[in-house]
Amino acid sequence: MNTALVQVLGAVAYGEWKAYEGAKAEAAAAPDEATRRRYRKVAAEELRHHKGFVARLEALGADPERAMRPYRGPLDRYHAHTTGDPIEDAVFSYLGEGVADDLLHWLRRVVDPETAAFIDTVIEDEVGHEADAAADLNAALGVEPDGRRRGARAARRMVGHMLWSGRQGAAPLAAFVRLGRPHELIGTLLAGHVRRMNSVGLVPFGLTR
Repeated sequence: MNTALVQVLGAVAYGEWKAYEGAKAEAAAAPDEATRRRYRKVAAEELRHHKGFVARLEALGADPERAMRPYRGPLDRYHAHTTGDPIEDAVFSYLGEGVADDLLHWLRRVVDPETAAFIDTVIEDEVGHEADAAADLNAALGVEPDGRRRGARAARRMVGHMLWSGRQGAAPLAAFVRLGRPHELIGTLLAGHVRRMNSVGLVPFGLTR
């Protein structure tokens, strides 16, 4: 059994479960039927992803619950973040979707063909999720006062929150590093962050101009 791969799939499977819970909560709190339908669709897709990664763990001979257990604390802490600030919440959603997408794109290059084929179907869904998150952020930046400065500050906080969330228990990113090719992984994440920040008119890493 590839222990490093099992650890990564455990982190990803639980991350998809948290994404499902988040989308389900957004649907329940939606202000209108169109928004409710949107989040119900996302929730159904995230649940499919979770079940698919659980199935891949089982196919590798791993116990899915045991594989996910080390990442419950860090991912619960990360996904518990909420401020009531529409800019910060939108930045966290957008960049969080982006990090997840970048990790999946990198992961599919280093896993077995069966797992890679399933990841391709996940990425197809995540493209739409990230586009929705970008649209939500652009809308907030367009109407909220001092949106750009607040967006840059939120991006800095998001990076810090990711690191803080993994301070106890197993850090999900460390599981990816153990699969090998860490320089390629970090390069993928940095490039993705720069591209996404530029696309919404914010300075990468929350720096000031």
